[in-house]
Amino acid sequence: MSILQSRNPAMRVLENEDVLTVERQSVMTIGGTVTATSILLSIVAVVGILVWQAINSYWLANNGGVPGWAWPAAIGSMIVGLIISFVIYKSPKIAPVLAPAHAVLEGVFVGAATFVIPLQFIPPDKVNGPMLAMQAAGATLAITAAMLAGYATGILRVGPLVQKIMVTALFGLVGYIALLWILSFFGVGIWNGYADTGAMGIGFTVLCAGLASLFLLLDFQYIEAGVEHRAPKYMEWVGAWGLMVTLVWLYIELLRLLAKLQSRD
Repeated sequence: MSILQSRNPAMRVLENEDVLTVERQSVMTIGGTVTATSILLSIVAVVGILVWQAINSYWLANNGGVPGWAWPAAIGSMIVGLIISFVIYKSPKIAPVLAPAHAVLEGVFVGAATFVIPLQFIPPDKVNGPMLAMQAAGATLAITAAMLAGYATGILRVGPLVQKIMVTALFGLVGYIALLWILSFFGVGIWNGYADTGAMGIGFTVLCAGLASLFLLLDFQYIEAGVEHRAPKYMEWVGAWGLMVTLVWLYIELLRLLAKLQSRD
């Protein structure tokens, strides 16, 4: 069993690499991973802003209404992103090429979701999309900083049992989303925690955001392990890719939470 064995799907590719070979000229470093993460998040931000502006321009030009390509683009980018994630998992050596491509797709998803999610809960004449986006982004940065500080000081750590619980919860969420999607084709409705603005719906979103926050600890943990055991240089992009995926997930959950809370005002 690899010393880097992880329950984090985004980071588990580390365990497939021969990280115990120390005689390398180019190895994974914290600085390199930070740089790669900054590049990926910059791509997500720039593409997300461009997509949001395109949707907003359509909205203003047509006195309301989301362009027909918005949701297909968001869903399509998510599906292709999952395919790219699988390829990175199987062939991490090409992560320096595929991770930026995935960042572009994440940007499309973030831009569309940032515009559409608030409209699901707040009347168009009362919604302030840019403000909600800034609040969600600020909360994401604050949570990330807090989790990093807790990890760096040794206060927060994730053991094997907690990892199993977290991954089980993640697959439970994926199964729940798939069930909602499949039943919708047959006109069958069940409780939708993503759409519910009541106490249970808000609690559900808080749990989702909390789970995303915990996955940050796994990202930190296995990036550190990769650096300590001198993983190949290209694994910096794998680590950055894992962080990007988690941060986007956390941002979306926080955006949904803020929109739900504002809808109750």
